[in-house]
Amino acid sequence: MRFSVNFIVQILALTAHGLNQVTDLLPPKGKFWATVALSAIQGTAGVLAHFVNPDGTPAEAPYVKK
Repeated sequence: MRFSVNFIVQILALTAHGLNQVTDLLPPKGKFWATVALSAIQGTAGVLAHFVNPDGTPAEAPYVKK
């Protein structure tokens, strides 16, 4: 996962978290499950990004800035 993809996923999920808290689009139980789902998406994206260099190559390979 490239850095730019991870950045976009994290920003969109952060925005969705904020909207989930300040709007009444979902009932309280729905807000809880939306928070759980968004957190799972952010966690998965973070773990995937952890094992790659910013250019998308595996983390085992040395990162050479172009």
